[in-house]
Amino acid sequence: MQIENKMVSKLNNLEIGIDSSLSYCSITLFKKKKIIWDKGKKCEFGHEMVLSKLLNQLITQTNILPEDINFLHINKGPARFTAIRNCHALVKGYFINHSVNIISYSIFEHFFLGLTKKVDKNILCILDTNRRDLAIQKISPLGKLIGKTRTLTINEKLKELLEGDYILIGNGVNKLKKKKEFKFISKKILGPLRLESNYFTNTHYDKKINKKLPKIIYPYSPI
Repeated sequence: MQIENKMVSKLNNLEIGIDSSLSYCSITLFKKKKIIWDKGKKCEFGHEMVLSKLLNQLITQTNILPEDINFLHINKGPARFTAIRNCHALVKGYFINHSVNIISYSIFEHFFLGLTKKVDKNILCILDTNRRDLAIQKISPLGKLIGKTRTLTINEKLKELLEGDYILIGNGVNKLKKKKEFKFISKKILGPLRLESNYFTNTHYDKKINKKLPKIIYPYSPI
C-alpha cells in the first residue's frame, strides 16, 4: 500500500511499525490507525538486507524524514535473536538524530494484536523455534500472558495439550498442520499465522513509552 509523495510530505506525528523477528520482514507507516504505507516480504535469511531495502523503499516513495515520526512500534522477542538485533540496529541508525517514542511488545503480544475477532477462550500462541521443538505461550482472551513460555517436542504430550479448549495462533501452527496426527487442530485455528508490522495499528495494550530500545528477550530455552 502506497500513497503519493506530496500527500505524505504534508503529514507529521506519524507512527511506524517495523518487524523482522521470524520468517517475514515488514514495515508499516500509519497515523491514527490509518495505514499510509505497508509492505512486507517473506525472509528466511538475510533479514537485515531485506529490511534495509524495505526502509529505503518507504523513504523513497514517501519522502518522510525521521522527525515526521512520533512513535516507533517494535518487537523485542523472544524469537530469532540476530534478526531482532539487526532490526533494532537499523532503526537505531535511522533515528540517530531524532528522539522517537518507542513502544515495544513481546512476540506473543504482537501475535495477539493480529487477531481480527474478539475471543472468549484462552489462546495458545505456538512458535516455530527452527529446532525440533515448538515454543508455546498461553494468553488470556484479553491478551494477558499466562504463565511461562514452554517448549515441547511434536509428540503425544503436545497433542494432549492442543486437544484442550484453546484457540491457536502463531507460525508454529503451520508446521503442525502438515502432520496427519494434528489434523484436528484445523477447527481451533483463528490466526494470525505469521507476524506483520501492520498489527501494530491495533492499540489494545496500554504500553509504557520509552526513549531507548528495549532489551531483547533471549530465545526460549531448548528442551
